[in-house]
Amino acid sequence: MKVCVASPYPLTELKGNSVTTSRIVDILRGFGIDARGSYYFDGEDADVLISLHAVKGVEGVRDFREKMPNGRVIVLLTGTDLYQSLPEGSEAGLQNLADADGIVVVQDAAIGRLPVEVREKVVVIPASLDPIPIKAAPVVPPFAISVVGHPRPVKRPFLTIEAVAQHPEWKDVEVWQIGEALDEESRKTAEEWAEKDPRYRWFGGLPREESLALCAKSSLTVNSSILEGGANAVLEAMSMGVPVLASRIEGNEGILGADYPGYFGEGELGVVLQSIIDKRVELNDWVRLASARLPLFSRESETACWLELLTNIDYQPTRS
Repeated sequence: MKVCVASPYPLTELKGNSVTTSRIVDILRGFGIDARGSYYFDGEDADVLISLHAVKGVEGVRDFREKMPNGRVIVLLTGTDLYQSLPEGSEAGLQNLADADGIVVVQDAAIGRLPVEVREKVVVIPASLDPIPIKAAPVVPPFAISVVGHPRPVKRPFLTIEAVAQHPEWKDVEVWQIGEALDEESRKTAEEWAEKDPRYRWFGGLPREESLALCAKSSLTVNSSILEGGANAVLEAMSMGVPVLASRIEGNEGILGADYPGYFGEGELGVVLQSIIDKRVELNDWVRLASARLPLFSRESETACWLELLTNIDYQPTRS
């Protein structure tokens, strides 16, 4: 079997899509499958196309079907699909799902957001994480709050520094922004905050190992996204033992669990941070609860799910 895993973003970009593409390719290659990653569909022979994004992947799926009319298409849905593009009524995205031979989501709750007529094709495959040898080792002082992810509006990247700025008395608190700005407005805002508040530090885009090491040195990491399918940064922090404070959205709950205590609602971030700084919250309890969920995201589990899906898909092998 030849499998092409297609991302609508260049694989050289340090985005979650690149991480996901590389992870799936590694999983499949580990079991002897001829798998490769590509930016959209690369035009080379493949029996199966695994397309990231129902909406942004439309072009790649179209090209694949033209080149490989007997090929099979699996659409891996993202948070942007589930919580933005599809609810807004993307006809191309919905048609992509209707035509797909298989659909993959990373958590059960996502199934209910899809049209009833495609749900029988849906398989839940929770994302896994490469083993991370780095473990939490916070540098205190300061009480560093890391915000990991490329700053862009959907991530609400400056929500943490906005909350901290309201408390000049938090002199030992710093906000560490880690990630390359993906739009001009976010870049300008990060630079302005760096000039305006000495407690804010923007590290820009870093290699993954450096980003992980810096997050591990923080006392707390915040995920403040408006929407997420399932953030790699949250899983990475959980694996390292860094306490996670997250917006209460479906994507975060799918990773941390509905009963996890470290959530904040709209307008609540400053209040929750105050309780943490006042030590009215035991962050070690958050770490313990998050760590208990890590087996749900094991490489073994994800591997078994992908192999089962590909084993059961009806395809005609290509002839080179």
